[in-house]
Amino acid sequence: MAREQDLPAVRGQDLAEDLRLLVDYREQLLGERTRIANRVHADLVALQPGYQHQLPELRSQRAAGLVRRLLAGQVGVRVELVRCRLDQLDRLDAELRQLKRRIGDLVEATGTSLVQVHGVGPLVAARILGEVGDVRRFADRHKFAAANGTAPIPASSGRVQRHRLNHGGNRRLDRALYVVAITQARSNHPGRAYLARKQRQGKSPKEALRCLIG
Repeated sequence: MAREQDLPAVRGQDLAEDLRLLVDYREQLLGERTRIANRVHADLVALQPGYQHQLPELRSQRAAGLVRRLLAGQVGVRVELVRCRLDQLDRLDAELRQLKRRIGDLVEATGTSLVQVHGVGPLVAARILGEVGDVRRFADRHKFAAANGTAPIPASSGRVQRHRLNHGGNRRLDRALYVVAITQARSNHPGRAYLARKQRQGKSPKEALRCLIG
């Protein structure tokens, strides 16, 4: 949102920009981590057939340690590369932990009340703050929804009243709001009851979720 041309200037632009850059960088690191982990899995298929029964995922230091034990005593270029990639994962995990702490500290420094909303942790709050800046730039909730793409587009036909997904607006912000809505929908939260009520009113599950997001 901070990049939209027709909105007033963002107060605290520097902090909003810092948060946006850090969250973007974190997502880049996560993507890199996923690619490396997938490469390890591909190598393990050749080195240790059936390994997946012991190691369904590579998301923790414990899992990386298990891989090292599986390959103990083995030699060869493929084994060497797996160990190298495990070292890369260790470095990425350490950087991701440090980055998460830094983002959390910055979010706390803003004094935002976003983290009090169910489903909004420091990382989601950082994304929202980084993309929105100062929400007071928007005259009302409808303008905010239109700008971030959560406002549905009418797609009614005859007596059938329907809306379709708005693919415009800030998709990063929309994705963050989607995460919040999903979290609320899956927990003992008023958002879950809201979804059920909307579906009783005739909305599809997707339409009801869009209402919760908006």
